[in-house]
Amino acid sequence: CECEPYLTTDHRTMVEYPERVQQGIRIMMQCLDVDRTMIGIERNKPDAIEAIQATLPTDLDVTVHPLTVKYPQGAEKMLIEALVAREVPSGKLPLDAGVVVQNVASVATIAEVFETGMPLIERIVTVTGRGIRRPSNLIVPVGTKLRDLLDACDGLKEDAFEIVFGGPMMGAAQADLDTPILKGTTGVVVLAESEVKAKESHPCIRCGHCLDACPVFLNPQLLGSLAKAERWEEMEASHLMDCMLCGCCSYVCPSNIPLSQLFQLAKAALRKRKAA
Repeated sequence: CECEPYLTTDHRTMVEYPERVQQGIRIMMQCLDVDRTMIGIERNKPDAIEAIQATLPTDLDVTVHPLTVKYPQGAEKMLIEALVAREVPSGKLPLDAGVVVQNVASVATIAEVFETGMPLIERIVTVTGRGIRRPSNLIVPVGTKLRDLLDACDGLKEDAFEIVFGGPMMGAAQADLDTPILKGTTGVVVLAESEVKAKESHPCIRCGHCLDACPVFLNPQLLGSLAKAERWEEMEASHLMDCMLCGCCSYVCPSNIPLSQLFQLAKAALRKRKAA
């Protein structure tokens, strides 16, 4: 289930379509030839936990595990650590740890595809935030324009200032209302002007807050310095590619250094250099 603020697509999917989720699990277990499935749901979603537990199959080893409410609990590596106490090796995938992780929406979609024969042509999108008049979860066709989603929620408030695809921590700001919804678009967050006051960046004060906040135990302060200096080999050796761009380091930085944005650009540059 998603752990970013504002987003509720996975939450509502579990509450409103629990049978579809269970059918998707059954299909995946058969296709992957696995014996056990563990469903991790944060404790602040008791209605989702109840709905999924009430529809658990009796002939399969499927269990529900309430998890501590913390960000980014929904990330693959965090879920694996919380549920099976395994660590995904640096640069590797969950499969290398003997685990397959699937999002609730994907599991429900698999069941729907098998049931109807239709490909993924629509998805649930959360449209919310202080800047939208009527926050909603909408089922919309992939390719729907952003402006049409906003109109379906009665439009923007007067103090709407920034529109983000995804959540406020990992999302991307949008500048064009004709931008389409993609199959991976989980939400549209409309932030009010009071929430998006730009702050001036200052030099790093070596406080260490970013090290404490990093969920994958990287050194954001070091990586930030290397990124600014474009020292690519040292960044890769310092495991930059393990960064999940969760935004925790940027959020806690008292100097307002946009660390997550630096890492996003640096990771793209590293991939480009490798492909050259």
